[in-house]
This record gives sequence, C-alpha cells and structure tokens, in this order.
Amino acid sequence: MKSITSFIKTTFIGGLFFVIPVVLVIVLIGKALEILRKLVAPIAANIPLETIGGIAMARIIALFLLLLICFVAGLFAKTKKANAIKNWIENNILSHIPGYSLLKGMTESAIGLDSKDLKDVVLVDIEEVWQIGFLMDKIDDKLSAVYIPGAPNPMSGDVFFVKNDRLKKLDLPELSAMKIYKKFGMDAKNIVNGKIDKSSF
Repeated sequence: MKSITSFIKTTFIGGLFFVIPVVLVIVLIGKALEILRKLVAPIAANIPLETIGGIAMARIIALFLLLLICFVAGLFAKTKKANAIKNWIENNILSHIPGYSLLKGMTESAIGLDSKDLKDVVLVDIEEVWQIGFLMDKIDDKLSAVYIPGAPNPMSGDVFFVKNDRLKKLDLPELSAMKIYKKFGMDAKNIVNGKIDKSSF
C-alpha cells in the first residue's frame, strides 16, 4: 500500500512539474497576443480587410508582431550581454526547478542545437538489476551521480551515487531513453539493440 501511495505521489508531482511550464507558456503567449491585439487595433481599423480566413485582421497583425519580437529577441540572445543574463537566470533561478537541465538538454537536442546540458544515457547495475539512467555528474574516478527515472513519468525518479564499474554507456539520445520509460519498456529491444557499450564505464 505504501509503495502504491508513493508511486501516485511521485507521478503526480512529476506530472505537475511537467504540465505547469507548458501551461504557463500557453497562457503567456495568449496574454501577449491579447495585449498586442489591442495595441494594433487602430492600425487594423484602417485596413480595408476585416478578416482573413475568418481570423480578425487585428489578431493576424498581433501574431506577426509577436513573431517579429521573438525574432528580434533571438538576435539579441546571440549577444554576449544576453548570454550573461541568461546564464545568471539559469544558474540562480531555473537550475532550482526539478528536471530543468534534463528537459533543456533534450529540447535543444530535439531541435538540432548543440547543448551542454545533454546527459550520457547509462545502464546502471542496482541490486543485480540493470536500469536505464542519466549520468548527471562524475564525482571522482570511482563514483558518479546517476538519475534513475520512473515509469511512466520519467520526470519523477531517484538519484543514486553509483560505483563507475557498475555503469555501462548506452549510445542512445535522451529522448529514446525517456520513450522506454513512457512505454513501460515496450519496444525496448529495438531501441536498445546494439547500443550497449560492453566495456565498463
């Protein structure tokens, strides 16, 4: 009974930390569009066309303006000053959000960006059972910190300090490893087949 309660609790918390950022992004985009729509309403009023494809002209202009702002922000993000601000925010605020660095690395990898937040996927020998985990930090030549996800929600799991000789590298992207947990191990053979480094870590 205790294990079931613990499973429900960790799964709920993990799901909460996954859903909240997604909902926040959707809400913020909606709010930004609404503010911009009001700002561009006088401009839209002077355009002969009221709608395009059933969408109000003010909303279309607001969307393009938001995209333009995002593009300009992206250009600014490439500057040294912007990187310094971003790094400060990540190190002092976002790094305290559970799973942030793991999600950031996977997101950047999924869209084809190089990421310093990518984690090595490893097989971990825990009590005679091999589990898929993520190498979070190498403590020294003998010990490493490893995150073992839970199923079906990989964002809820446990951190273990494991001897390096009980780790084997997997030539897998993080998203593929997460997929195994989300699918309760189904299709694991095809995902893992030929990807295990036979030598010790």
